[in-house]
Amino acid sequence: MDRLQGILSRYAVSTTYEKLPGEVVREVKRRIIDSVGVALAAFTAEPVKIARGLAGEFGGALTARMMGTRARSSVDWATFVNGLMIRYHDFNDTYLGREPLHPSDLIAAAVAVGDAVGADGKSLIAAIAVGYEAGVNLCDAASLRARGWDHVNYLGIGSVLAAARLLGLDEGRTGHALAIYAVPHAAMRQTRVGELSHWKGAAAANASRNAVFAALLAARGFTGPDKPFEGEMGMIRQMLGGEFDYGPLERMEKGEAPRRILDTYIKPRPVEYHAQTAVEAAIGLRGELPSLDEVEEIRVLTHRAAYEIIVKDPEKWDPKTKETADHSLPWLVAAALVHGDVWLDSYTPERVRDPRVLGLLRRMRVEVDPDIDRLYPEAAANEVAIRLRDGRVLRRRVDYARGHPRNPMTDGEVEAKFRRLTAGLLTEEQQEAFLKGVWELEKVGLGEVLDAIVV
Repeated sequence: MDRLQGILSRYAVSTTYEKLPGEVVREVKRRIIDSVGVALAAFTAEPVKIARGLAGEFGGALTARMMGTRARSSVDWATFVNGLMIRYHDFNDTYLGREPLHPSDLIAAAVAVGDAVGADGKSLIAAIAVGYEAGVNLCDAASLRARGWDHVNYLGIGSVLAAARLLGLDEGRTGHALAIYAVPHAAMRQTRVGELSHWKGAAAANASRNAVFAALLAARGFTGPDKPFEGEMGMIRQMLGGEFDYGPLERMEKGEAPRRILDTYIKPRPVEYHAQTAVEAAIGLRGELPSLDEVEEIRVLTHRAAYEIIVKDPEKWDPKTKETADHSLPWLVAAALVHGDVWLDSYTPERVRDPRVLGLLRRMRVEVDPDIDRLYPEAAANEVAIRLRDGRVLRRRVDYARGHPRNPMTDGEVEAKFRRLTAGLLTEEQQEAFLKGVWELEKVGLGEVLDAIVV
């Protein structure tokens, strides 16, 4: 077992619910509420219906429910469907380090495996906290994106640890699960380049599905490749060019309690995270505009990561799909100026191709600003400046979006987001039953919470 494999395996086995700080327990509950809300908002999305229909053809002795239904599938397929729902709208939480991540994607694996084994609330909370700790720390240790690999490779490692904990794997078998996951499954960054497809929302779900598959094999005694991370042909050499900083994992190596979930960000709007502050700035400026016709030019100052991920591709300047629009900083700024907000209904085919929005794109420039870039990743700042035909310039900069640890959403705001996302799908009684169940998760089983959200 190599060093990284050992750190992760020992941490997963040794971390118990009783070790968790109260603020971490509460934050896990907030992320369950947030993730289930964004998942149910995608219940009727085309790729979700495709995946759910296919998953219904698979069963077995170890099955789990697909969110929003009583239908069961094999635990790995249930993970995929749940993960696709959580990720589809790009509305779940985010972390920005040397590598960006949506850590709550791993809740799909935790919920599916937890449901399959009849886990109690305390076990589920501990598994999620451990998964977050691993995923976030790995993002600080090395960049996958810089070498063309996708962040979901780290997400899957967190999902392995969550699944292994819930399956009761010991340190050795957890190590084998990590190896079975890490060596065969290398996701490419091409998922997020050019015109984006359904797979953009499925890549994390697939990583979690592969993680659960690996944990199930290891649980039966299946062994994985030696030294999966540090070996001659292992992940660190092959995917990270041999560069890996163990510093961010020191707390895990010492067995300290999980805390990294507190460093992650809940999204107030369904847009790629690097654009959150740009959208907030645009919304703030909209009230000052005499009319859209008076806009001479829009100039957005941003950070390099935003430019590389959601600006530079030609498709980001002429999006034709929801998947591309919510990953296009220029389109999102223009949509916010036209409509006054960005929400799920902003991505209908008609709104994606709204001539007013596309017209503003032709009057927009986006540039990397050195001062703003120096703040990244501590702050994903953006500044929007609008020059009017009469020569006036309207300007607004936002450094920390609502939901960032320096500008956190309240519990009430998290609940309000859940209610808005599930309105028309769940009754008010169901919404309240779910929220009550999650806030009291230590006292109830996961099954009771899932019962409350059957559509």
